[in-house]
Amino acid sequence: MTTISDDDSRAAMRAFLQRSEVRLSTVHRVGQALLGGSALVLLLPLFLRDGFPKLTTLLIASHDAGQSPLVYGGIGLAAFLSILLPVVAIYLLVGDLLGFYFTSNTFGSSDSGRTGHTVFNPRFIVPGLGFHDDELSPAMADALDEGRRDPWTRALLVPANPDDDGWRDRFDTRTFEVWGTVAAEGPAGDDDRLRQSFRLAGIHRDRTLARDVARTEALLAKHVLSIRIAVLRYTKALLLLIATTVATLGAAGLVEHAIRIDAAGGAFTSGVPNRYLYLVALVYAVWAPVAARSVTAPLRMIQRHTPGVGDLDDAYRDRRLTQFESAAVLTTLVALLGAVAALVVAGNGLDADLGPWFGAGAAVVAVGLWLLAAGRFLTRPRHLLAAVGQTLQGRDAPAPSEAMRAARNEPDEP
Repeated sequence: MTTISDDDSRAAMRAFLQRSEVRLSTVHRVGQALLGGSALVLLLPLFLRDGFPKLTTLLIASHDAGQSPLVYGGIGLAAFLSILLPVVAIYLLVGDLLGFYFTSNTFGSSDSGRTGHTVFNPRFIVPGLGFHDDELSPAMADALDEGRRDPWTRALLVPANPDDDGWRDRFDTRTFEVWGTVAAEGPAGDDDRLRQSFRLAGIHRDRTLARDVARTEALLAKHVLSIRIAVLRYTKALLLLIATTVATLGAAGLVEHAIRIDAAGGAFTSGVPNRYLYLVALVYAVWAPVAARSVTAPLRMIQRHTPGVGDLDDAYRDRRLTQFESAAVLTTLVALLGAVAALVVAGNGLDADLGPWFGAGAAVVAVGLWLLAAGRFLTRPRHLLAAVGQTLQGRDAPAPSEAMRAARNEPDEP
């Protein structure tokens, strides 16, 4: 094996840091695209503007006319959940992006001498850049120190003029409240203020080439882990938003037609005609399997592009990866039950002979479609309930199972 000298190692480290900068910029371009794509939330008012008032008119008119609560209650439940899912998906996407762009860890300055505990002080995920102290000769080290003391350079972080309108006092108050540091009053404490500014930017005092490589490795891993969840969340939110937009526009169009032909101009004094209630319920009965398929589609697509590498069910061992998906499938089931109840009751009022068949037949078809869309989830209903609870609590995995506790207590093989 060829012996690698220190000079060769340092050259390899410098090359690694250069490659890392390119990799980080690439990942951040993906994050930037997702940040722009999270503006999907701006599309919500476009279809809620007409859809929400019209569906509210249908629900209130049905209630006031004394029609079956199963009809307007089931439609209202399905409509509410259909709008809730994409909103929650976008909300979680924003949280994923914040986790991608920010971190609570400031290298080398997590413990506060005043509070005695780890300090949460979020900063941008990419830290400031400091030159490596072990890359300097004594002469260049002196030259760099002289450059750092240049008043125009320091003025970028600390005002050069003592008449700073109270900036120094306010900055000292901030750092004292965060870390308990005490700087000398006036320009005499500028050296410490400069150090604290670097500290807030995530620049570690121990600036060595090896430490920088180690931190960059962790930084890249953090980015890759975060962007994986964010991209999957984005695709699920996009597909959900498309499905919900189509369903809401379809239901709103049906209600709009009912309003136009109503003799009372949309007051529905005799109640909303059963055929419109049936059709609106049918829209949401179809939405449920489409939405379930939408949130499960990204992993299916990925697996389809990498055939022969495990089974799709393997992905569901990672609850962090599939938690929202599982919670969304259960939510679509609840919406389906509400829509099916409305379908059956509204169908009975269509026609004395064929009405029950229309209601029951459409309900059976909708349930069948949902079973096809979410069939693999039927074997783990307990996981679906747990996914809802974990999503509400903001957790990314369940508590240790009995099997895991037993595995921890197993003695190692000799």
